[in-house]
Amino acid sequence: MTDVSEQTRTRLIGTLFAGNALTSTGYIGVVTVSTLISEQITGSTGLSGIPGTFGTIGVAAGAASLSALSLRIGRRPSFAAGYALATLGSVLAGLSIVLDSFTFLLIGMLAIGFGRSVGQLARYAAGDLRHADHRARAISLIVWASTIGAVVGPLLIGPTSAAASAGGVDELLGPIAIGIVGFGLGSLLMFAGLRPDPLTVAFVERDEETDAKPAPIVSLLRIPTVQLSLAALMTSQFVMALIMVMTPLYIRSHDGDLATVGWVMMAHTVGMFAIAPLTGWLVDRYGSSAIIVTAVGLLAGSGLIAAMANDAQTPILIIGLFVLGVGWNFGFVAGSTLLQDGLTIVDRLKIQGFADSATWITGAIGAGASGVIVATSSYVVLSLIGSALALVPLALWLKTRTAR
Repeated sequence: MTDVSEQTRTRLIGTLFAGNALTSTGYIGVVTVSTLISEQITGSTGLSGIPGTFGTIGVAAGAASLSALSLRIGRRPSFAAGYALATLGSVLAGLSIVLDSFTFLLIGMLAIGFGRSVGQLARYAAGDLRHADHRARAISLIVWASTIGAVVGPLLIGPTSAAASAGGVDELLGPIAIGIVGFGLGSLLMFAGLRPDPLTVAFVERDEETDAKPAPIVSLLRIPTVQLSLAALMTSQFVMALIMVMTPLYIRSHDGDLATVGWVMMAHTVGMFAIAPLTGWLVDRYGSSAIIVTAVGLLAGSGLIAAMANDAQTPILIIGLFVLGVGWNFGFVAGSTLLQDGLTIVDRLKIQGFADSATWITGAIGAGASGVIVATSSYVVLSLIGSALALVPLALWLKTRTAR
């Protein structure tokens, strides 16, 4: 990789990092209050989860669409357009409050999710800018940027809500402003800062033709390493969502307060994002497959630990949810890195969009299934199911070893 300077590649990765930090902050701001907006408009608690579902659908659709668009026009314009659409979605979410329109809220959340997929695809763009033996560290850095949003976003909700109230408007408009500003700045940053286009750099430095045709998705799905990476990504997302979503309700059902919920979920978030740089180093040092196997062990172990909290004991849940977050991080970073191994640039773009769409849909299924499982059995049974399902990637791991 000699055609583009190290300084330029580092600057491009820094731009992707900053964009993800800004937009994850905006995303947290909007998503946190979306259920409250829904309840305020409809008067129904039962409908409050629908905006989040539309957001997830938007992420899945955006991952596939923006990957295909990137192949046509490049990462810079497609990433800038994605964040711009999320900015518009945030505006629509704000208008839904003013106009008391549930339809505007759902369309807005769909657009926000679509744009948020850029933050997910950015990790692949960063990986393309590094040699294979440093690729995981670049990917993990973009994942780590989400830590900023997870910390700063919630901290801004109170002050912005107070500022909106002081200004004589609905307090929920304050957090919506976080989304407008975060996504807006992210779009401008992508347009101005991603020069040269990361995709152009990847094509030039690997001496590949920009007009090459990608292999059919069916052919790519037959590759053992692609199967293992997809299994790691989808299983990690499914098990994480399955256990995580029901944990706050489980704590409250045992008379736990919101402070307890906050401590448990903070431990989970730290496990998911804060250790990402370490995960990247481990993947580069020991290989994606080894870390995926480690992720399987952590995810399975986290389910067993959570199942031990039969009375929602806080220390046990803190440990269990932290390990769950670490397991997700290991599987996500290692799976994302392995997905780029041995593929041409155009094939990477094809499978990346498919992988992220499948991962988010799988996570949504896990979140939806969690409520049904708890309603028909218990949180302990839910955790044990998650522990068992975490073992799925091992079958694909054995297949890749046999293929060698």
